[in-house]
Amino acid sequence: MKSVPFYELKPGQVVAEDVFKGSTLLIAKGTVLKARDIERLKNHGIKSVTVYDENDFIAGRIEERITVQFEDIPPLVEEEKYTQWQEQFEFVKDITYLKEDTSELEALVEDIYKKFLKADDLVLNLFHSIGEKALNAHSINTAIISTLVASKLDMPELFLNYLLKTCLLHDIGYSLIGSRVIFDYEDLDDVTVRSHILSAYEMLRGIQKEIGKDVVDSVSTHHERFDGNGIFMRLKENSISPLVRILQVGDAYDSCIEVGHSPYEAMSFLLRYSGLIFDPYYVSVFFSIAGLYPTGTEVILNNGKRAIVIRKGKTSSFPVVKFDDIIIETGVESGLFIKEVVRKGE
Repeated sequence: MKSVPFYELKPGQVVAEDVFKGSTLLIAKGTVLKARDIERLKNHGIKSVTVYDENDFIAGRIEERITVQFEDIPPLVEEEKYTQWQEQFEFVKDITYLKEDTSELEALVEDIYKKFLKADDLVLNLFHSIGEKALNAHSINTAIISTLVASKLDMPELFLNYLLKTCLLHDIGYSLIGSRVIFDYEDLDDVTVRSHILSAYEMLRGIQKEIGKDVVDSVSTHHERFDGNGIFMRLKENSISPLVRILQVGDAYDSCIEVGHSPYEAMSFLLRYSGLIFDPYYVSVFFSIAGLYPTGTEVILNNGKRAIVIRKGKTSSFPVVKFDDIIIETGVESGLFIKEVVRKGE
């Protein structure tokens, strides 16, 4: 860890100690700093912040345990099962091993597929990790969300098999080049973002007979955009594989949360760029699953109570919430409505 003067803070650094102003918590330990966080610290007159440095990750001084995003809500997957998936993904991420044996990839795909096929009444609370395990968690989370969307559409088993493989492998290029851009939907000219696509294609095309040509093609085009302004090929709308168009919904949603946005802000991002980056049809399907206020969104109700969204209700605008150990569905029957969304860190 190291103490960094305010003026040297950069987006992407991980806060190592809680930052307080008096008794008010400004930034929690483990937060991945964003530009607006740094601006907030400046406005509150914070002179320095303790952050993790590279040596902390390399030496293993940071406990790379799985962390639940919202601790008072049960996770979508049991921690034991999720840990098993992370261990399997370590084999998948090892490209040398993957070239010789794809059985771990197939087993992981099969397990996720069975777990979430026709899953209903979901509490969309995903695990997230920091450090070296973060890519594992992101890849698995992307696969989970994409499976939920494809399952809702009754996609055939072969399609789901290819989709899960694509999701699990879509960011393997970051592992290969040893560097990662977490939220890679903004600067498409970033060298690291472009390199992770090229490196993945170069490595995966040698095993496309084992994993499927559609999977390799989809990994290499997963940053094309619905409006045709993506990376390299400038594919547009239906010329982009549905594997990619579904993957992008899960990828962007999970990436938003990983960099510190709330579930509501992540959903808002998808809706804002629907028809631009994302296929509006698949965004609408995910919206029908998660609702306008996804699990974990903190809200203020019309009775003045601060509550947390547990899951989507009967309609997308009236979720089931929890406050004062009471779980209740908002809407006409209860007389409770969401007055405002609590922004992250408030």
